[in-house]
Amino acid sequence: MALNRRVWGLFVSLGLGLTSCSGLPSPPTGWQTGAVATSGKASSNETDYGFRTADGLTLAAKLTRPQEPGRRPPVLVFIGGSGTWDSNYSQAIDATSSAFVLPVPELARRAAQAGYAFVRYQKRGVTDPGGLATSEWRTVRLETLMADLRILLAKIQADPTLDGTRIALIGHSEGTMIATWVGATEPAVKAYVFMGMVRQNLKDVFRLQLVHRNGERFFAITDVSPKDAKLDADEMANATKKGLVFEGWKTFDADRDGMLSKPEYLAYLDARYAAWVRSIGAMKPEELVPGDGNPAGWFQQHFAHETVESSWRTIRAPVLVVQGRADTNTPFKTEVEPFKAMLEAQRHPDHRVVGMEGLDHWFKDRTGISQAGRAFGEILPWLKLRL
Repeated sequence: MALNRRVWGLFVSLGLGLTSCSGLPSPPTGWQTGAVATSGKASSNETDYGFRTADGLTLAAKLTRPQEPGRRPPVLVFIGGSGTWDSNYSQAIDATSSAFVLPVPELARRAAQAGYAFVRYQKRGVTDPGGLATSEWRTVRLETLMADLRILLAKIQADPTLDGTRIALIGHSEGTMIATWVGATEPAVKAYVFMGMVRQNLKDVFRLQLVHRNGERFFAITDVSPKDAKLDADEMANATKKGLVFEGWKTFDADRDGMLSKPEYLAYLDARYAAWVRSIGAMKPEELVPGDGNPAGWFQQHFAHETVESSWRTIRAPVLVVQGRADTNTPFKTEVEPFKAMLEAQRHPDHRVVGMEGLDHWFKDRTGISQAGRAFGEILPWLKLRL
């Protein structure tokens, strides 16, 4: 799960200024850093598969079928992560092209070649291709995202040309959470594939990203003269000129030495983060969170929901986790390793974890080149033995 530039903007408004003086790249709106341009052309066996939501919205979806006539194939359903994504998991660049975080159309083509039907769909509030319909976007909640997937699954199960008794859910980032919570109540879901998985509550993941990951980085950059693991008055003054605000920092100077140590600095950020969470809790669900742009209700419901790990204590269906070991958004160490240990402790009958060296949350390598094809190469052979 990634945080976009709008989230950083919110922390500027809270006095954190997490983008201003970092010297680090920030994800652009929609967090498709390193995205690949594509024409978005449909394959010859791709058809529209749109559906109506319970509250009357029309969501675009695409169905890619195998070429073999007269066969009812099992179905793979892709569920994207947080952000404003269309049915290609992309956002519009111009009238003729788009950019995607993962090349999902490629996965759809590979799946069809392997004998599967593949369905992908747009998120509510997003146009197809990837613009934003603000009034519809205000309806985004965890419960509406889950309800939309349930309606799509019902359509698949009622489709006489598909084998709706054999469905696999493929989720990326937040999509792994939605896949878990919806799939747990759907007997037709026979397998799960998690990419960039989220094990913890959204509140804990954002805290890890905004406080611990970025706090460590920004402290290292700010602590320069001398580099003594403390920020003195001059260092804080220089950082403030660049936009990193330290308002109220003296409250966190526990040893009263007039400087901020790293633990004190992280405590400062943590308090700011807690204030941000409380402010969201006080908002109306349809209000867009200032500096972020997501509806408050989406945060509120996520913050109150049980975790993926809790749900998987009772789910026995096969699960494959494919995760970049260089993922700093949902790190292998904090998300995948504890998840795998829990499954093993629960004696889960069929799980596999694939850690991909040097790849990030979007399966890009250190040069920014997409290596998603490597992840796709793990998914389809694994599914072949389970659907």
